[in-house]
Amino acid sequence: MNTIIISALSGIILMFSGFYIKNSRALTFISALMFIAIIIGGVFELNGCKMLDGRFPNMIGESLYGVSFIIGLAALAVFYLLINKDQFGKVGNHVGEYFALIFFSFTGVAVLGQFNNLVLMFLGIELMSIPMYIIAGTNKESLKSTEASVKYFLMGAFSTGFLLLGITFLYGATGTFLVENIDKFDQNFEMIYYLGWILIIFSFCFKVGAAPFHMWTPDVYAGTPTVFTSYMSTIVKGGSFLGFILVMQQFPADAEYSGYLRVLLGTIIVLTLVLGNFGAVTQNSVKKMMAYSSIAQAGFMLFVLFQVNSVSKEALFFYTIVYSVANFIIFYTIQQTKAEKYEDLIGLGKANPFLAAATSVALISLAGIPLTGGFIAKFMALSIGGANAENLVIIVIALVMAVLSMYYYFKVIIHMYFKEGQSNIKTQDGLTTALLVVGIIVLIVMGIFPGILPSFLATPMW
Repeated sequence: MNTIIISALSGIILMFSGFYIKNSRALTFISALMFIAIIIGGVFELNGCKMLDGRFPNMIGESLYGVSFIIGLAALAVFYLLINKDQFGKVGNHVGEYFALIFFSFTGVAVLGQFNNLVLMFLGIELMSIPMYIIAGTNKESLKSTEASVKYFLMGAFSTGFLLLGITFLYGATGTFLVENIDKFDQNFEMIYYLGWILIIFSFCFKVGAAPFHMWTPDVYAGTPTVFTSYMSTIVKGGSFLGFILVMQQFPADAEYSGYLRVLLGTIIVLTLVLGNFGAVTQNSVKKMMAYSSIAQAGFMLFVLFQVNSVSKEALFFYTIVYSVANFIIFYTIQQTKAEKYEDLIGLGKANPFLAAATSVALISLAGIPLTGGFIAKFMALSIGGANAENLVIIVIALVMAVLSMYYYFKVIIHMYFKEGQSNIKTQDGLTTALLVVGIIVLIVMGIFPGILPSFLATPMW
């Protein structure tokens, strides 16, 4: 409960701060301090010091994993804010409102990490999503931004209908909204019960950008101001996966229907990997390539749902951290170079060697090259899917798609280093350089010492 309350209060504080503080950098640092407060609140919660402890047991549950995940996302948010500290003011004049929306969205993420009720799960998803619909349209001078906002809202409303209908079916079959009891249902309503699960799975697939519910992703990512696309593709996606895995751990362990679930997940994963990777290959827009890359990465992350246990939860957490850090670096580079197409990155290797090197490490990690965190993340996810021999074909397809992804990731590196041209990009300041160094260290250290994260977080408690 600590993280939910602090995040909501932070949003309110930032909303009113915008009236009095006009300096975007100052608001950025205040927001970073607020996220640090969320981290501290989460640590206190893990150690038993909780606000409103036991007051709403049927709504908020105790999830060490959920709180740990939220702490990780809050730490990523601090990194995100500081590395983009000069970018928020370039979007518009309402910087305080932008940060308020980010905190309200993060409140939804915090709810998704601790819900004990399907109704609260729904509220968490909507709290997380609605601010993003607004943020997507913050660039008032761009019709693409307006289009992104409208498209995101309409598709989000459609997925909300799926989610509500799914929750209704589960309630009709079980007679309860409590998550801990939804695995027990009236056999007379068996068909309605499993149809409810299918609709909930479809709704979460929309939120994480999995095929065939991914259609909104390329246009929304391309139209949204880049600084917010970075947040949307990482922390929002991570929060969606957090809610997804926590609700899926209640799927009944019935042998027959577990097999059907495996077929459904396998089909979604294959479609996501194929459409995501082939979509990225055909793009000439860097942001749209990253959008399809996000879809493809979601395909790998979905492997953790084949078996929901402490190992799969650890894999999802690990993947989210590595994927987010890499995306932050790449989107920062896109923002700095104002890159619309690959050609806009030509000459970056000479004009700013360090930024080009950091971007290369991030791209190599996303491609899953050994000695990077991205390789370990993919290995962990595929290992969970590979625990069942029936998933062998899906594993092979995933490996082929991982090789294919190297084409569009290395295409960026080739344009930065090996294409003739000039780049006028300026050198970043000391704080940004330090953050890029931290990002590189995280990606490499987690690739060489993958046990460092679970050791730090004491995953046996999960």
